Amino acid sequence: MDSAVGSTPLPTAATVAEYVESFDGLTRERLDEIRDLVLDAVPDATEGISYAIPAYRLAGKTFAYFAGWSAFVSLYPITDLPASLESAVAPYRAGKGTARFVHTEPLPRDLIERLVRHMADTRLAG
Repeated sequence: MDSAVGSTPLPTAATVAEYVESFDGLTRERLDEIRDLVLDAVPDATEGISYAIPAYRLAGKTFAYFAGWSAFVSLYPITDLPASLESAVAPYRAGKGTARFVHTEPLPRDLIERLVRHMADTRLAG
């Protein structure tokens, strides 16, 4: 997870909607966008809360998490990527398993969709 850069996620929400609604401004807008991107990329995914942040499952396996912070939003776990996807995510890397999207730059929607599809496919295969 991200360090203390930005504010920490709020205490446990009961639903993803409640989690997203607990934020204001650009953080909330971006969390809504990421939520939509995940569900568009993997329509059969179910959402819930795990580790106090939104989590997405497919066939009983969790494949993605995201979190909101005051200066950015993050997507987890970003691991074991093919070279082409790794090079695309490199500018957003914030630690071994984190992609961090700062609010001062446009949200890379296509990259997020590619990452989410890969995360789901990898988790189902493993």
